[in-house]
Amino acid sequence: MPDQLPRILIISSTDPTTSLGAYALPFYTALKNHGYEVDFLTKHRVKGHPEFDYLLDMTRWPNYIRYKLNKKINKRSIQKTLAVAQTGNHNFDYGREDDPPIAPELILKKIKKEYDIVFIVFWYQMISYQTIEAIYNKLHCQIHLSCVDNQAVAGGCHFIGDCPRLSEGCGCCPGLVNGGMDDFTRFNVEFRRNVLKHVRPIIYGNTHMQRINRRSALLKDYDRLETVYPLVDNEFYHPIEKSVARRQLNIDDSKKFIMFFGCSVLSEERKGMRYLIEALALFHEQLTEEQRKSVLLLIAGNFAEELVSKMPFEYRYLGYVALTQLPTIYSAASAFVCPSTDDAGPSMVNQSLSCGTPIISFNIGTAIDMVLEQDTGYCARLRDAADMAKGMMQLFSSTEERYQEICTNCRNIALERTTEASFVKTLQASYEKYRL
Repeated sequence: MPDQLPRILIISSTDPTTSLGAYALPFYTALKNHGYEVDFLTKHRVKGHPEFDYLLDMTRWPNYIRYKLNKKINKRSIQKTLAVAQTGNHNFDYGREDDPPIAPELILKKIKKEYDIVFIVFWYQMISYQTIEAIYNKLHCQIHLSCVDNQAVAGGCHFIGDCPRLSEGCGCCPGLVNGGMDDFTRFNVEFRRNVLKHVRPIIYGNTHMQRINRRSALLKDYDRLETVYPLVDNEFYHPIEKSVARRQLNIDDSKKFIMFFGCSVLSEERKGMRYLIEALALFHEQLTEEQRKSVLLLIAGNFAEELVSKMPFEYRYLGYVALTQLPTIYSAASAFVCPSTDDAGPSMVNQSLSCGTPIISFNIGTAIDMVLEQDTGYCARLRDAADMAKGMMQLFSSTEERYQEICTNCRNIALERTTEASFVKTLQASYEKYRL
């Protein structure tokens, strides 16, 4: 590690202490713990973190009312021009790159120090490529983009799926009501191409994401793509003895095979719930009546009403699960099942591995790096419910010795690839590699 560490500003639009936004907080903690001078800028004031800078204080009524009015206006504006694509993948939170959700000038006013790296995590309702260029023009430092989805690689949508327009530079976007060849997605690709030439950001992503990047017209020849692994708080997400975790959740001893998964609406194709339902039915058919009684499903999320009636096994609906409960739930489970068909992560896969719990998923996202060929679970062929059911049966049929071996592998791969030290090493190496 060099004597002079780079000074770093982390920018993330969502609250880093709650829900998906919590993905950003470990970056800050890791850098702090390794001696870096690091600041954090987000959209709203973060309760309990006075050291974080922010754009808006929602505890002040004028700001709150102004924010709500602007959000409603922006939502109506977007609804006039956008529609959910037939594939269910396309999603935008702003239109043209030169009309970002928040004026770049407001963000620049909050940046009052010099930095060597600006590390951007979540963009949602805060940042566009115009913002990135404005930050670079002020600081003339490295910009690192830790992309949590595909928003950075095409015309502005967050989930690419199998869209044929990705390799064509967008235009005629299937996510637009009245899209044509010169719609704003085409404009955005050209705008972003110019920013890439000027700013030269380093774009992070796992193997799955970088494969998508290389398919895109925007990034297929770009020379600053870095394949990195996720960062997980491996002290918080840690194995708990299964018997202990199950007692804490009041799970009967007769339940020997427990699968945990989050639920979503069936109409959201990329979440893959219909494939999960089909896989569970196929798995059910392969078991005896006595074996079926030993299976329990733990279901988290807010959209279970449509789903639970289709469950072939006994289940427990957990509803919204607080972060503090997750290590116990992961540890109680025999497997975490992820049926997503278009996802850069999800982070729950990595969290489960940190808790020593195997994964059953499709061959996408973080599973390509963390499960496929790592002996930490089963990666089924994409959208192949029968293959996913095969993974369930394979894990169900494992001997106790074999299952424990897989669980040990899960924790080991997490400690090898998702620790603070691993992330810091990657960031420092990228900084030195592209040093201005």
